[in-house]
Amino acid sequence: MAETFGAYLKQERELRSISLAELSEQTHVKLEYLEAIESNHFERLPGLTFAKGFLQAYAKYIGLEPDDVLLRFEDTLKQLSGAGKFRTDRENPGLFWMVSFSILFVIATVILLWFRK
Repeated sequence: MAETFGAYLKQERELRSISLAELSEQTHVKLEYLEAIESNHFERLPGLTFAKGFLQAYAKYIGLEPDDVLLRFEDTLKQLSGAGKFRTDRENPGLFWMVSFSILFVIATVILLWFRK
């Protein structure tokens, strides 16, 4: 069986004698997210944009090429597509409604200030 994405990262990190705690402290990525990445539990991550940022920080800190790591990650996601293994940013309805409400609030405020003149 081929090595998983998370196992690859874990092996590279361990080869450099870097603990997850050190990686978390230095990259400011929560330990639980790093554990999720290394165990291929991408559904535990807050979204695709965040995951890519975490992976870039991870790669830079342990001395891997961030673009190569992101390409491997995207290949992994393609293999998992349809398996319901990863939540994209668009699948967060709370964020959608919060942004929508904020935009409507700003528009309503501008209209009220305009008519008060």
